[in-house]
Amino acid sequence: MLFLKIGVFMTRKQSENVAQKIKIFMMENGISQRELAKKMKVAPQTVSQFLGGKYDLRMETIEKISKALGAPGNYFFAEVKGSAVGPSAQVRTDGETKKDIALIMAKITALESKIENLELKYNLLKKENK
Repeated sequence: MLFLKIGVFMTRKQSENVAQKIKIFMMENGISQRELAKKMKVAPQTVSQFLGGKYDLRMETIEKISKALGAPGNYFFAEVKGSAVGPSAQVRTDGETKKDIALIMAKITALESKIENLELKYNLLKKENK
């Protein structure tokens, strides 16, 4: 089991990985950044900055986010098998978690690239139709 140390900073890469898992959890559970901000009693811009990598996340911030989302404390540090997150969820903390995160990050990067290409095509079509 992982224990969170209050006030301890993570590396930039660790912060990015945790932020990515938070985003995925939010998407899977239909929670918007605005809703999370309201639950945490912070400005939506603050949540956006946490999730966008503008800040290195502190453990105490991740703990607040976990509580606001109703996620187990170690959820964002380990892969949860199955779709349910709760008392019956089985948590993995082995080397496969890093591989899974890398795979998710690669998929997100590929999707971002596709979105950029679609935006370029859209702008070209828009210019042609003027």
